[in-house]
Amino acid sequence: MTSRASDNDNNNKETAAAVGEGANDTTLVQEAENFFAVERLLDAAKLLRQVKDVSLLTPKHEWMLRWADLIEAGMNDLLLPPDCEGTDWKKQGETHGHRDFTVYYKHTAENHLECRIDSIIESSLLIPIISVFNESDLYDTWMPSFKKPIKIGIQESKKIKEEGRGNQIIRVTANMAWPFQTRECTQHAVAVDVIEDQGAIAIHVQTETPEDNPDVPESAPNVVRIDLSASILIRGCPPDHHLLEKSRHKYPEGEELILISIKSWVDPHIAGVPVSIINWFSRTVFGRLWSSLLGVAEAIREGKRPQHEEAIQNNRDLYNWIEQRIEVMMEKVKEQSRHHVESQA
Repeated sequence: MTSRASDNDNNNKETAAAVGEGANDTTLVQEAENFFAVERLLDAAKLLRQVKDVSLLTPKHEWMLRWADLIEAGMNDLLLPPDCEGTDWKKQGETHGHRDFTVYYKHTAENHLECRIDSIIESSLLIPIISVFNESDLYDTWMPSFKKPIKIGIQESKKIKEEGRGNQIIRVTANMAWPFQTRECTQHAVAVDVIEDQGAIAIHVQTETPEDNPDVPESAPNVVRIDLSASILIRGCPPDHHLLEKSRHKYPEGEELILISIKSWVDPHIAGVPVSIINWFSRTVFGRLWSSLLGVAEAIREGKRPQHEEAIQNNRDLYNWIEQRIEVMMEKVKEQSRHHVESQA
């Protein structure tokens, strides 16, 4: 483990220890902001929920509480295996060979189609994958276009605002075939360190409007907004994960395996197209998009995507933090594995 990662971990533990049950409201608020500054939003929210004098809570604190609820809900859902009783996930397809991942879908209570992917990767592919997610200005260089059953392709992707290591607002504009108008998705993405409690990094993505967030600009005339919600969970892969049983992929020796779980729903606001077609399109696109993303990540790792390589070097604060925290996460996974083996002996 690097010294910086150790220092961050120790500072987090000292911060947590400094806040006891008898802490006053001012201390709770200050320590919550300290947690938020090191991407531990859920820990910050736990402290803010203890504040009795609500006049101390600013709009920023209200935002933190709202987003903590979104992240916790998505994380808790993804922590459950998709075949767990009561989850209602249906398998769309399973891929082995070059890569191992499974696509699931279900209908939510709001009648949205929700899709989920569970995918295993080696640790050396994680930074490239994160860069594909994070470098929104480069989306149009790799996102696939579709001609059937609905024609759609990326026109522009642009980062509107970035704050801290994992907090950004991006706008993606997509061209569609006549008679459909251009679609636009302005989404806010927040990454959270939950390694201490869950051994994972959690990310939530949510569309926002100018009414939700003053940093979001108004849409251009004749552009229709797309609604989207997504949760991502990055953690160590259990050695008995079902995808490994049928795997034909040769993972590099000496590398830890990482499990990435993603769920999302999209409402494209397309009138006149049967819901069944939209749902089929969503399920199909989700798997194809993930395959494309994995291919781009492999190309980045192999030095074939100079724009992404440059972006990684220009944002070392983020990517160094991810590398350091993943190292801590994998140490916790190894420790849990050792305890499991000892308990079975």
